[in-house]
Amino acid sequence: MARRRPVMVAVRLTPDESADWRAKAKAAGVPLSALIRRAMARTRTWTVPAAEVERDRTRQVSRIGNNLNQIAKWTSCIGFTTACI
Repeated sequence: MARRRPVMVAVRLTPDESADWRAKAKAAGVPLSALIRRAMARTRTWTVPAAEVERDRTRQVSRIGNNLNQIAKWTSCIGFTTACI
């Protein structure tokens, strides 16, 4: 017997989004609600602490990239001019 789902969730979409979702559900051979449930089951959500960790990582990688660019500029200037140093 199918599991009863008494709770309904409303989502606002553009007509194009609705058509896309319905086409995907039809191509998968499932009702739209089943397609959305399956998609949500596969989705990883970000918690607030995880988002903050990701922002910190992004900042660190950005700083490392900036340092590498400065080193590359400095090494390309060695021997050609002292204005770069």
